[in-house]
Amino acid sequence: MAKLAPTQIEQLQSIGAYLRQVRQEQGLAIDMLANQIFIRPALLQALESGHDAELPEPVFIQGFIRRYAEALGLDGQAIAQEFRVTPVSVLPPADLLERADTNGAAQPEPQLEPQTMAPPPSPRQDRPESRSSLPLVLGLAALAAILGLGAWGLFGRSGVPSRANNDDPAAETASQADSAADSSDPAETAATPGPTEQPEADDSGSSAPLEAPVVVSASLSDRAWLSVIADGTNVYEGVAESGFEETWTAQTSVVFRTGNAGGVELSVNGDRPVVMGASGVVRTVTVTPSSGVESVESP
Repeated sequence: MAKLAPTQIEQLQSIGAYLRQVRQEQGLAIDMLANQIFIRPALLQALESGHDAELPEPVFIQGFIRRYAEALGLDGQAIAQEFRVTPVSVLPPADLLERADTNGAAQPEPQLEPQTMAPPPSPRQDRPESRSSLPLVLGLAALAAILGLGAWGLFGRSGVPSRANNDDPAAETASQADSAADSSDPAETAATPGPTEQPEADDSGSSAPLEAPVVVSASLSDRAWLSVIADGTNVYEGVAESGFEETWTAQTSVVFRTGNAGGVELSVNGDRPVVMGASGVVRTVTVTPSSGVESVESP
C-alpha cells in the first residue's frame, strides 16, 4: 500500500482522470492495455481513479504512469514527471523565518566584529617566522659540514684498498676467476627453464572457452517494448528507442518478447539477423542451444 501525501494524491487523481479520458476517446479496453504493458487491470483501474490504497510505492506509481501514457501514444516521460515521488514542502525553512523577523537590523553588527578581531593575529604570526630563520640557517650549515666530513672519510678509506688491489695481480686474477665461475654455472642453469614455462601458461590461457551455449542479439529499427528472461531471470524490461543494440547470453534458454515485432531484428546463436514480424505485433521467441534462424522466421 502506498502512503501518499495530500499533494501526491491530487496529482495522481488529475493524471489518472486524464489517462482514462484519452483511453476512452481512442476506444481502447483497459484489459487490452494491461496485457500490452504487463500491468494488472486492477492496478490500472486504481491508477485512473486515484485510489492510492491499492497502489505500490510512489516510485512504482511513476513508472506505471509512464508506461500507460506511452501505450496511449503520449509523452510518458513528461506526464510521469507531473507526479512527484517526493512531496515538496510548502513552508519556508526556519532560517528564512528568523531573517524575516529581524528585518535586517542585526546584520551590520556581526560584520564589525570579525574586522576588529582579524588584524591582531597577523603581526604575532610574522614574529616567530623571523626569529626562527636564524636557527634554521645554522642547523643547515652544521648538517652540510657533517655530511662533508662523512663523505671525505668514506672516500679516504675506500682509496686504500683500491690501491692495494691494483698492486697485487694475483688478487685481480682470483676475483676474475670467481666472477666467471658465478656467471657460468648457476645463472645459466637457472635461466634455462624460464622460456619453456612461459609458452605453456600462454597456451592454457588462450584455449579457455568464452562463448555461452545460448546467444541472442537484438537490433532495433523502430521504438519497441522488450522483455528478456535468461535462465529464468528477468535481465531486461523496458521501452527501447531506435538504434538500440544489445546481446544476452544464457546456459539453457532465453525468452525474448517484444510489443513491436516489425522494429526488431533478432540474431540467434550467431545466425543472420531476421525481422521478428509485422509492425505493432506482439511476438515471443524461446531460444535454446539448438535454436537457429528458423525459430525467428516461423511465427
